[in-house]
Amino acid sequence: MKRTTLATVGTSIAMTGLSGRSVMGANDRVVIGLIGTGNMRAFMRHGCEVAAVCDVYQPNLEKGVQAAGGNAKGVKDFREVLNNKDIDAVIIGTPDHWHPLPMVEACKAGKDIYVEKPTSVAVDEGKKMVEAARKYKRVVQVGTWQRSNVHFQKAVQVVQEGLIGKVGFARTWNYSNIYPEGIGNPADSDPPAGLDWDFWLGPAPMVHFNQNLVHVSLFLRLRQRLAG
Repeated sequence: MKRTTLATVGTSIAMTGLSGRSVMGANDRVVIGLIGTGNMRAFMRHGCEVAAVCDVYQPNLEKGVQAAGGNAKGVKDFREVLNNKDIDAVIIGTPDHWHPLPMVEACKAGKDIYVEKPTSVAVDEGKKMVEAARKYKRVVQVGTWQRSNVHFQKAVQVVQEGLIGKVGFARTWNYSNIYPEGIGNPADSDPPAGLDWDFWLGPAPMVHFNQNLVHVSLFLRLRQRLAG
């Protein structure tokens, strides 16, 4: 993407009760667009139709169009998705640093939004996203979808109703099996064929392509590289 523009990797979302239509008939389908090509199948299983797929990496774009059934329009610039009047909602599945801009622009375009977690990588950006959702009266959900699952709701109910007594201590953990090499320390290189690296970086500082930048948490990777 061009560094002075508002652009991003893809758009898509689907939810019930979308505010884009005042009345939805029983046979109506929510039409979604993807910004970033992942995370569409769950929406399609609930009857959503994918009209557009957006990604700045050509192989992913082609896979996304195929996964959408082959009828979705493939584009590189997310604004083409937002300009499509037939699209009700968008899913923002871009790298983390690309969540705020397309989300705010989607609100302005009258789309409802599912945006992957984290909402943003800066608190001020998150505040602007909330302001946009409220100003334009959009339905917005952040990708902490597991909290919607029945077993999580039951766990909350059990705790809140005191069915296991007063909870005074909780423990959680996370693990990852990357032994012994870890993520490695590859040298900078040219971007792979089909990747618009400038567009992928977008509002982030310009750095040379490195394969680790596109495989780990984006913000942490960029911060570590810039600090080094």
